[in-house]
Amino acid sequence: MSLLRKIFFLLVCFLLLNVFSIYGFDYNDYFSKKTNSTSIKEDTFTDDLISFKDKIFNLFGEKEEDKPANFVLEKKSGVIEMSGLFANQEDASKVADFLNVNREGDYKFEDNRVLDENVLESVSPLIIPFKDFFSDNSKITVVDNEITLSGELKDSNYKDLLETLISRLNIDLKTDIRLPNAIVQNDTPKKEEIISENTTNSVQNETNNEIKVQNEQTSNQVSTKEDVQLLINNLLQTRKITFERRSTTLTEDSKLVIQDISKILIDNPTLKVEVAGHTDSRGKDELNKQISQDRANSVKEFLVSLGVSKDKITAIGYGEEFPIAKDDENGLSEINRRVEFNILGD
Repeated sequence: MSLLRKIFFLLVCFLLLNVFSIYGFDYNDYFSKKTNSTSIKEDTFTDDLISFKDKIFNLFGEKEEDKPANFVLEKKSGVIEMSGLFANQEDASKVADFLNVNREGDYKFEDNRVLDENVLESVSPLIIPFKDFFSDNSKITVVDNEITLSGELKDSNYKDLLETLISRLNIDLKTDIRLPNAIVQNDTPKKEEIISENTTNSVQNETNNEIKVQNEQTSNQVSTKEDVQLLINNLLQTRKITFERRSTTLTEDSKLVIQDISKILIDNPTLKVEVAGHTDSRGKDELNKQISQDRANSVKEFLVSLGVSKDKITAIGYGEEFPIAKDDENGLSEINRRVEFNILGD
């Protein structure tokens, strides 16, 4: 067979095969299966999309609302114990360090509890009077960022001083304070307790005269050096004495603080005071001691200019000898760079 005949034969076979395929193909069945297959793919895609969306919402869904950390400071056997609800142990330790808590109590933890630094700064000035003025079982309670001070005072004379301190702090504080040995009296006195009206009036007049004389003599005085120390410490809790950068020149804000301290010292002229300058550990010891001495001298000079007796003030620079906080890796600590006032007595 020649080549041309072979080619012709193959073309005829190819045409016949195509005709058979076209007329023998079941188009209805093909498109029915195609539709079902597309539907299955669409359903599968929709299911995958919903599953993916659910995963995204689970991962980035709305976070549970944060709640404030709650804690209670209770005085027990002369020391402060703290219990509370915090996010973690680290937050609890941070509060304990900041407030100088002596003993850890019962801690509970929830992830969504957050610390409010403003609340801690409000509580901090209360710690010293809480330790000094209150009896055991007294409490400072912080619940939903509301601060409550409750308990019994050691001495009734602390009441007025405490009220003065609280008024100067300018914080929103709820109080439930009891005087020691408070006696609830009946409306009707016992027979033996009744004193004649004349005798009562006479005694009252004499008492009023004595009080008047005492008030004239001590109207501007606080009774003890401990009370004066407490007043000054509370002033410095919220208002720090600072200096211009790399100098011994007092800032204007610091001068206002020293003016308030000078009034307390002038009102108690018999008391002596030590002005103590401190630095952090950065730099050489000798240089730090000299800087702290110069700054203590600056405070002393300003106090003298305000009317405080020069003979009643001692200025000492301690340098880095007495840190109250841990310096960082570079030896820096703003807390350690400070000026303190130590009341020495008469």
